[in-house]
Amino acid sequence: MLRVPPQLVGAEIPDLDEIQTDLHVMGADYLPETLLEVFDNTSGNFEYLCDEKTTEFIVLVEMNEDESQVFLNIVPPQEPTQPVTLERCLDALKEQGIQQGIEKDTIQRMIGEQVHYEPTVVAQGRVPVHGQDGWAEMSFLKEASRPKPGVQVNLREMPMLQEVKAGDTLVKLTPSTAGADGFTITGKAITAFSGKTYRIRPGRNTRYNDDRTAIIATKEGALCQFGSTLSVEDVKVIDKVDASTGHIRFDGILKIKGSVSDRYSVEATRIDVGGSVGKAKLRASGDIRVKQGIVGSVVQAGGSVLAQSMDDAQVSAVENVLVMDYISDSKVFAGDTLRIVGERGYASGGTLQAGNLLWIPNIGEELPEDQPEDSEEQPPQTFLDAGISINARKSFNTLKESLQKSHMQFEDRHKEFGETLERFKNQQLPDDPEALQEQVSGLRKNLRGLFNDIRKLELQNDINQLNNEMDGGIVFVTNKVQPGTAINVRRMRYNVLTPATKVAYFFEQSGIQSRPCGDLLEKHQRHFPRMLL
Repeated sequence: MLRVPPQLVGAEIPDLDEIQTDLHVMGADYLPETLLEVFDNTSGNFEYLCDEKTTEFIVLVEMNEDESQVFLNIVPPQEPTQPVTLERCLDALKEQGIQQGIEKDTIQRMIGEQVHYEPTVVAQGRVPVHGQDGWAEMSFLKEASRPKPGVQVNLREMPMLQEVKAGDTLVKLTPSTAGADGFTITGKAITAFSGKTYRIRPGRNTRYNDDRTAIIATKEGALCQFGSTLSVEDVKVIDKVDASTGHIRFDGILKIKGSVSDRYSVEATRIDVGGSVGKAKLRASGDIRVKQGIVGSVVQAGGSVLAQSMDDAQVSAVENVLVMDYISDSKVFAGDTLRIVGERGYASGGTLQAGNLLWIPNIGEELPEDQPEDSEEQPPQTFLDAGISINARKSFNTLKESLQKSHMQFEDRHKEFGETLERFKNQQLPDDPEALQEQVSGLRKNLRGLFNDIRKLELQNDINQLNNEMDGGIVFVTNKVQPGTAINVRRMRYNVLTPATKVAYFFEQSGIQSRPCGDLLEKHQRHFPRMLL
């Protein structure tokens, strides 16, 4: 009986000459035509070749392609002179370099039950067990609206501003786990991947519980998100900002039901505007969200900026910028991503810059078909820039230096405070209680600054890592881009000379390339946060 295995990709190809040599050594009396027919069939089953009075068992060893399993096949002789033994089978495995994961009990069963002509698994490697990702249960949401267990959600996409009380559990944390390595049956190690850590931490007025398995609120207020940080903030609600209110500055969440009039400034931790913003200045350490348009305004956010539209505005966001309708004649900067959400949304005039990705349905204005060729009237030029600017990189390096300095100052003050506590233990009262209070206040202030710098550094580091993955950044145009548009990626310029539709611009091979945006956008769409205005 002869068995020729099927020709699998990557498998060893049988050699007809070697088969003939082995048959000759065995003294087999076969017809060459029959051998060729069996060889060409490659059925993987034993097929009749010729009659032979064999006296010894044949032990065949085969392994699958990924070396995770070994099959043993015992072929009996016609007139056996001595039985097959466990040692004979182990020797056959050893000859193939198989010394791990051998199931001796299975081999003994095959011998005892005379399992012949049936390839049976007798050795297996160990499959690596990859670690589980960490995740957080969003306890501040109603149970029906919480994400599925085990899912690493984007905290920026979670609804916020829920009212919480001191002691409330905001999130329950499940840490990531390490993986368990595996091995092949030939002893090669198979490395397991550890689970990804889900980064979320307490901010102002929140803390970990004692075993760090949850984040709880330490005061009453509204829940707020800053990057990967949860905080609880005070809330102030006003009708509008105009001459009746003057400039507004509030250390917490500021909700403005109406609009912000010209010539007024507003500063808060987070700003929500129910109307529009005129020629005013808005500044927040977190998000700024404007239900209607931003017109002639200067807006700066340490988080993201969301608005219905932007006209003649200067907008800067450390994280993302999302606009529902259009951006016109504005200078807009987003540290990470910039997107115009509406299918008919457009950008015309001005400069739009993002550290990594821009997604804009339409760019520029289409010239009327009847406009004379010599007409001096031209549409406004629109500049798009993808990639981390030199100034942003300098700021990142400055921030690292500032963090190191803040850490050293904290260590010095912590050491001084520790010495003061030691004196308390020895019942030595402070000579100047006010100086002690100032020392504690300074330590707290330094610690807050240290954590703020860490948060900013982590956020910028995430942006930098994504930028490396993007090779500088990508501009997606999901409908049409008009001539008069200039696109920069990694400080390389591409001028759009003819209309183009559904195209992506990216850096490759020392220049900006373009191609249909469908597959590329599908690949990177997850990097655009789905935030609600």
